[in-house]
Amino acid sequence: MIQPDIELARRLEQSISLAPDSNASATESIYCGSFRAWFTAYTNNRELNYAMPVAPIAAAAMRVEVEGLRSVFTARHRTVRVEYVEELWPGLRDALEQVGLHLAAAEPLMACTRTEFLSSTAPGVQMRALSVADDDADLAAFTQIRDARPLDGSRPASARAITELRALLQTRTEVCALACVDGVPAASGRCLLQRDSLGELTSIVTRPQFRRRGVAATMVSFLIRELIDTGRTIAWLNAANDQARSVYARLGFRSIGRLLNYEEGHASEV
Repeated sequence: MIQPDIELARRLEQSISLAPDSNASATESIYCGSFRAWFTAYTNNRELNYAMPVAPIAAAAMRVEVEGLRSVFTARHRTVRVEYVEELWPGLRDALEQVGLHLAAAEPLMACTRTEFLSSTAPGVQMRALSVADDDADLAAFTQIRDARPLDGSRPASARAITELRALLQTRTEVCALACVDGVPAASGRCLLQRDSLGELTSIVTRPQFRRRGVAATMVSFLIRELIDTGRTIAWLNAANDQARSVYARLGFRSIGRLLNYEEGHASEV
């Protein structure tokens, strides 16, 4: 049973939902009624195209609000997706279901302070932060792993995705890291450097053949150390499944609430 930390959960949600755009060339941000939506031009990755509530929502206006979101997402060829912390928006879950959205994921929102952090490094895993000076091959490997694309050349990273990643690295607003095992790209990860001493860890993706070898824990530990080096004191993320939650818990993360994802489409068994 998750014991929510309401104040910290609110602090984390506001950090992302009300933050200014860090990379305007790659991300479009739109306010739509009581929601704010983000769209990433070069990928339809659901983690990079979504909406969050940012203002109180009247029950009577919910259908109009969501229909407005549908129009915005449809115009950009994206499926409506709404993400929010359950404990902070009582009643929103029922309202979203009433207008036809379905629960796609219910994930623990987890946080780890600098003093709670328990670092882990698996043998044979080489970590490094990407930079604007890296060649296209390294940037392509990162984007392909992040977007769950194979590295066999069948679905190569687009030139635009590589250009956008290079532009993002230039802003120094986040750390993008690549993990390799025996020189082979194995995992991706990002740390968004936020205000209020916070850093969000996201896009933690390990290629299937490298899972259960400590690569994800090594990636997260590397990103937290990078975050601490910038003076930030709290790392946070959402755990996609029980296995991920177990990995993060061993590194010192604790659950502070539930992050719900509602989407248009088929219902998910969550």
